[in-house]
Amino acid sequence: MMAEHGGDGDNEVEDKGSGNINIKVSFGSNSFDVFTTPQSTFGDLKVVIAKETGLDPTALNVLFRGKENDDHESLEMAGVKDNSKVTLIENTSTENDDLEKVEEIKENIEEVSRGLEAVNRVREENNQFEEQVVSLETVVCSGTEVADKDFIFLTEMLMRQLLKLDGIDAEGEGRIQRRLEVRRVQGLVEKLDNLRAKNSNPTSSVPDEPSLPPSSSKM
Repeated sequence: MMAEHGGDGDNEVEDKGSGNINIKVSFGSNSFDVFTTPQSTFGDLKVVIAKETGLDPTALNVLFRGKENDDHESLEMAGVKDNSKVTLIENTSTENDDLEKVEEIKENIEEVSRGLEAVNRVREENNQFEEQVVSLETVVCSGTEVADKDFIFLTEMLMRQLLKLDGIDAEGEGRIQRRLEVRRVQGLVEKLDNLRAKNSNPTSSVPDEPSLPPSSSKM
């Protein structure tokens, strides 16, 4: 809240008599006078105005002749004289910028969280498909023949899982987990191909199956 400017005539005479100059400040619909020396800088003027208004001096812009001067520039060098007029503007960009940054951080966190949750849902489905692959492996390795359609169906389901993962918009940790899950599904598909070949020709030499990456625990 703007402080009341004293109207004591003796104080005004004392201010002028000490070599100070009177500067008329316009602030919105309000106007008031402050006193300072001609040798003061615009930064000093902001401090004087801040005492008068109760505002933060770092959040003030002082315009003289429509121009904002550097805080280190002296009033005298800029042409400010007794009864010169300046315009005061409160700069709220810093506060607004901080709010925008907070909102941006919140949005990023929510985006990462959404992506990670989507990957985790697909991972839970993949856990079930991995169990089915392991079951097929047990049957094939026991020498029992498995219907070819079982391999085809499971392979198609895993390919759909890859499409699901590809459609997830993930950032940060979510992107890392998505990449790991893609590799896991690709490993399951390759394992199925090897098992299918072994199932169709049990006596043939099938290349060693690549070891699957361990299933990541849900974040």
